[in-house]
Amino acid sequence: MDATIRQLQRSNPDAAILAKLRAGQYREWQIEALAALGNPLFGGSQVPEWADWDVRRDLLQKLPLRLTQEFAILCAEKALPAWEADYPQDKRPKAAILAAKAHLRGEISAEECRDAADAAWAAGAAYAAYAAAYAAYAAYAAAAAYAADSAVYAYYAADSAAASAAFWAADAANATGWDWQIPALTSLILAWEECP
Repeated sequence: MDATIRQLQRSNPDAAILAKLRAGQYREWQIEALAALGNPLFGGSQVPEWADWDVRRDLLQKLPLRLTQEFAILCAEKALPAWEADYPQDKRPKAAILAAKAHLRGEISAEECRDAADAAWAAGAAYAAYAAAYAAYAAYAAAAAYAADSAVYAYYAADSAAASAAFWAADAANATGWDWQIPALTSLILAWEECP
């Protein structure tokens, strides 16, 4: 079955998704989240108003903690170029993102990750450029999502990273910054495998 799904995915990604759905390979939370994101293959009928904080919060709270942390990191990485363009010498936001990734891999402690998050927050507070500050705050939120003992805080951190990345994109390009987030989150959910 896995070989057939891989072949379908190369030729038609939607067919591969349907094959996995029919084979019962998606968990209930995945189906509900994908429907909430408006995916018609999972019963979704409309794309949610992602800019609405309540909508994002409600969905993020239904996701596994680690997936939420990975989404926060993705959002921070998306916002990072604004920071690097304005403050190429200040590596604190990038260090916070790297710390968040290292913590998820079990390479550093929560305290070390918290220190990197605090440094990114301080970097954002130190500068007046809005787009750059949003990027630093997104990095802070991604690193702050380390708090495995506080799932709710991780969800708020992911939401903060998403909002910061969107505000950066809107500030930098005079466009909406939310557009990329639903497809990115959809991809994370579809590809999700339980962590060891």
